[in-house]
Amino acid sequence: MFRKPQPNSRSQSALTLGTFAVICGLVALFGLSGSSEHAALKAGTGVRVRGGINTFKTGLNTRLGPPAHFKNGAKSVFKFQAGNSEMEIMIKSPRQACKDRKVSARSAAVPADVPVTTPSAIPGLEPLTQRAKGSKELPVQGVILDLDGVILDYEGASNEALNSVLVKYNKSGTVGVDWNLHSKIMGLRTQEMAEVILDSNRLLDRVDPARFIERYYDQMADKYENLELMEGAEDLIKAIKAKGLPLALATSSARESLERKMIKHKDILDMFDVVVTGDDAMVNFGKKSTEMFHAAAERMGADPKKVLVLDDSPMAVTSAKAAGMYVAAVPDSRFLQDFSNGGPDFMVQSLKDFSKLDGLGKEDVQRVKSSELPKGEFNDMPLTVGFGTDLIHTAADGSLTCDDKITQAINAGYRLIDTATKYESEPDVGRALKDAMANGMKREDFYVVTKVWVNDMGYSSAIESVTKSLRRLQLDYVDLVLIHWPGPAPGKPEAQQFGWENKARRTLTWRALEELVNQGKVKSIGVANWTIRHLKETLSIAEIPPTVNQVEMHPYYTRTRLLDFCNDHGIKLMGYSPFGRGRLNIINDPVMGAIGEKYGKSGAQVILRWMVQRGVVPLPRASSENRIKQNFDLFDFELSADEMSTIDALNGDKRSCSIDCHSIP
Repeated sequence: MFRKPQPNSRSQSALTLGTFAVICGLVALFGLSGSSEHAALKAGTGVRVRGGINTFKTGLNTRLGPPAHFKNGAKSVFKFQAGNSEMEIMIKSPRQACKDRKVSARSAAVPADVPVTTPSAIPGLEPLTQRAKGSKELPVQGVILDLDGVILDYEGASNEALNSVLVKYNKSGTVGVDWNLHSKIMGLRTQEMAEVILDSNRLLDRVDPARFIERYYDQMADKYENLELMEGAEDLIKAIKAKGLPLALATSSARESLERKMIKHKDILDMFDVVVTGDDAMVNFGKKSTEMFHAAAERMGADPKKVLVLDDSPMAVTSAKAAGMYVAAVPDSRFLQDFSNGGPDFMVQSLKDFSKLDGLGKEDVQRVKSSELPKGEFNDMPLTVGFGTDLIHTAADGSLTCDDKITQAINAGYRLIDTATKYESEPDVGRALKDAMANGMKREDFYVVTKVWVNDMGYSSAIESVTKSLRRLQLDYVDLVLIHWPGPAPGKPEAQQFGWENKARRTLTWRALEELVNQGKVKSIGVANWTIRHLKETLSIAEIPPTVNQVEMHPYYTRTRLLDFCNDHGIKLMGYSPFGRGRLNIINDPVMGAIGEKYGKSGAQVILRWMVQRGVVPLPRASSENRIKQNFDLFDFELSADEMSTIDALNGDKRSCSIDCHSIP
């Protein structure tokens, strides 16, 4: 499945005239066109060919195979070497509507300083994420192994049995389960598996799934006693036990099915300290869920973020990652596996090499109390007034654009700019910052905050969201990225989509943000609209604790308990809607008026000063230049302790936001 990268040679990276001529000849010969370039090509390397020539590439840390429609049975027309990559040219049938589309080809040099491989501190595992690459040793409190594909070579025998049954229904041999279909049924419950297979072979209308299952088990009866362990699996299990690490088996198979599969290897099954099956935990569509991995860690007495999981199912990899664990994906060359959404930390290259367990350390289990949750040690967010860009729009007559207002804020002294994907103001912030830096200011003068929206929560989707934000902001890094909400609000359409998966998505998103910090694209990470319950959850799995929690705050909604918790855990609060969005009329409260009259300040300035003296960064927004300046002009007076207490006493837990973050599961 994977090809060994060729030695780096910049002179080989461009297409030769002869190779290009061959490609053009193939296009002319087959009249090809219409398919897009394959996404496996890496930027800055190798060759891109558009039109009817379909390519895929290996080498240079690439871990992708050919496109799905070439995976089974199709062969490349020819291969050639380009730099440190091996290119395969494949032919796809053209679509009639695209016959006249032109074919173009271009080449790019391979940078001389790009390493071909990343050395691993753990033999047999290739590190993929920055947290994995930065670990000289991986201390863990337990290991969880998958059954099929990691311990037991079950898929080959299962595929053979399925095809034997199908032949009995159609002796012409036109039906079957190829590895592409097999990859789709992996982990499904037996009934669902049968229905998918029969439907794919157009037999569902005349074959009873229950009867199909019965015949399948008849075919498997003789095979169970001959199932073999995966190469290196037995050595790995024995090595883990010898190291004194707790060992768990997590499988979506029912207990009865597990015992049938392992009938030849009962001694191996007995080595596991914990066995969690599909009978024990919630399983989504037969796949292993986050709850299953949490159950395995709990039974081992291990902290989930100190557990290593080995699994070959992309969905299980995502679930384990969502449980906060270290994940090593186990590739199988027989079928297509897309692990990108799960963001595994390692790719297993050899179970045999990994079984030496070099670089894998044992960490004793330590029970962590709520009061002992980690604190954010690095927090460079300034205690100042930030400029909020939500609902800051261009003037109706076009005379004043959003970026003009941001520029006015910068000229008034604001250096902390708050934006978000949801606000659609990132391009405006980028233009304003670019203009400011063109006029002598430096990037380091600004503290830029953006956020990952609810629909972008997840591992790969969060990384993509921040990447797009950086592009819109025209920045190389952002100072602070927040997760905008703990999940969709109950009653919203998205809530039905996510449901109980909120916790899993929060963990996956947090792992993505930690990866971006390690890559240098983000300096600090935090959350928004998190309650104490949500914060405890994130702190329990975080390797980089959150530094900021942005929430609604004003004198009618003081959030004192939340503020105290955040102060105890090194988390700074940012307060949006400091004036209650105008709905609560806070700035005209008699208390604000009396205190403001004493200092010659407005009610709005008194509120912002109260927040700053609480250690909270307020985020007022304003459209008029005079109000923008006024909101920042509050560092020439200080409220007394009695005045602070008087404002505190106004609390009535009145929200101006329509969404109650406490209601988000």
